Amino acid sequence: MYGPMPASLDEAREILRRTFGHAEFRGRQAEVITEVLAGRSAMAVLPTGGGKSVCYQIPAMMRPGLGLVVSPLIALMADQVAGLQQSGVAAARIDSTGESWERAQTWERIERGELDLLYISPEGLMQPSMLERLSRTPLALIAIDEAHCVSQWGHDFRPEYRMMGRLADIFPNVPRLAVTATADTRTREDIRTELRLQDSAEFVASFARPELALSAERKRGAGHKRVLELVAARPDRSGVIYAGSRDGVDKLAETLRGEGVPALAYHAGLDKNLRAERLEKFLEADAAVMVATIAFGMGVDKPDVRYVIHADPPASIEA
Repeated sequence: MYGPMPASLDEAREILRRTFGHAEFRGRQAEVITEVLAGRSAMAVLPTGGGKSVCYQIPAMMRPGLGLVVSPLIALMADQVAGLQQSGVAAARIDSTGESWERAQTWERIERGELDLLYISPEGLMQPSMLERLSRTPLALIAIDEAHCVSQWGHDFRPEYRMMGRLADIFPNVPRLAVTATADTRTREDIRTELRLQDSAEFVASFARPELALSAERKRGAGHKRVLELVAARPDRSGVIYAGSRDGVDKLAETLRGEGVPALAYHAGLDKNLRAERLEKFLEADAAVMVATIAFGMGVDKPDVRYVIHADPPASIEA
């Protein structure tokens, strides 16, 4: 646990170096962190790979109290908590996969002031019993990750995210930070309105990615042959291929495997344990291809993904 406020950006930079192994903040990270350290709410729209998580993780380690992180996916929570624990950060998660004794143990650590960060789903957070218990817990901040899920204009709309506007009333003195990598102007306005951040600062970083190449071509038939050609041209590289339906995912993955491609199918129709197993395989493999519906990918941290193919047209350019 780190010392009480007032906290400086120099202290934040030292934590960045010592805990996360980076010498300096990138993009608009320093501005966002400064705002949250001052106890003010904000919204940050930073590109994928732009270090959104650090914007709430470091202030949670510096401000007194527990940093609460709302995250939409159990797999994403598990990945982030495991990474933080490996870096020596006192982090935990409460979700539907945990045993009752694990939840009790986590609450004991919270009550002793031993945790810096607690990850929880929006559904779990908005349970009356959870809100009542947290109302008696000193909070450093509330971070709403993947905040575009609150917007009906976003491609990952989650109705339960809209309940979180109530947090402004329940925790009036706790800074709230909404972060996302996916928000055009209309989506940002929706996020600010629904989460009651209209008067808060907004930080939007450049999305220019000169290292990325984009191309589009007319789809002919099912497109399996062309997808196979594109994958074959990138041997021994990890990639993600999106299909428009669960059936399309299964058939395309089967076609790729038939040609010797190590393809994994991933969609909501699969058993959750099988999904978790395939996600783990994908993250650990040096050259794996994940064929999935658009639900896959949010918050997945695999630095060696070298291509993304949409086998079917996505619902929007943003997707």
